[in-house]
Amino acid sequence: MTTVLFLNPLANRRKDRLVTVLERHLQTAGERYHRFETYLQVSQTVAAFERLQASTAIERVVVLGGDGTLHQAVNALVGSQLPVGYIPCGTGNDFARAWFNTTADSESNNDQFWLEQALNAPIQTIDLGQVGSRYFINVAGVGFDAEIVQRLGSKKYLWPRLSYLACALLSVLSYREQPLHFRGTQQKLLALGQRKTLLLTAANSNYFGAGMHIAPHAVMNDGYLAYCLIEAMPLWRKLFSIPKLYQGRHLNLKQVHSGQFSALEITTPDLPVEADGEWIGTTPIRIRTIPAAFQLRRPETGSN
Repeated sequence: MTTVLFLNPLANRRKDRLVTVLERHLQTAGERYHRFETYLQVSQTVAAFERLQASTAIERVVVLGGDGTLHQAVNALVGSQLPVGYIPCGTGNDFARAWFNTTADSESNNDQFWLEQALNAPIQTIDLGQVGSRYFINVAGVGFDAEIVQRLGSKKYLWPRLSYLACALLSVLSYREQPLHFRGTQQKLLALGQRKTLLLTAANSNYFGAGMHIAPHAVMNDGYLAYCLIEAMPLWRKLFSIPKLYQGRHLNLKQVHSGQFSALEITTPDLPVEADGEWIGTTPIRIRTIPAAFQLRRPETGSN
């Protein structure tokens, strides 16, 4: 049986150190392992992992990287029921904030902690989301946040929060809100469909945008996605609301609406769409939850 180390090939000092520690541990234990490196396109990664599964008896997977690498892993592993360990070593690490109830940096010098939990922590079954044909583990968004993702592209920045904020401030001057038209059974969202909307997020977890607490009400194993719809508002109010997003207090604003849904179709055309911080495409598109779709390890002390 083989442990697969699922990682982004781009250089990252912390990731490279942790991969070395993990490989030494597996070698000492006499266990087989295989390095699997992602491709630029998710479809290429999925196809390559399918070939690996066909030729290798995989026992478990350890993902080392940020939200983008985890996104690729989810799309390659969905339906496999393989137990997955996760060691966050990317830039934003938004999923890790909720999953481990911490940031990756707070345990950055404790390599043994990350190795032990990735290999041996209890397995928990969680939901995934699906937007179009793409699966996501964290948050998908339509509108303003997706335009920011598109503008940032695949570049990695030393200060992800500042980079996201800077791009958001530039985008907010030019983005033009449009009404979102919905099909589905979520009556509150259907009623909001005629109002001009800044963004709509569908969240399986709680954070996006390098630390914005966009969905405090999201639960990863309840069979639903938590939505947050932010209506159009004056520029001064948008700027005033940004700190509230990081604190999770934006849900109290009258222009913000929240709740849950299991499936929803957005029929308004040509709006940008992102998932887990990756550009997906444009609307129209369908978003739904996939209950109990992924097996992920987490220490007992983690919170949901």
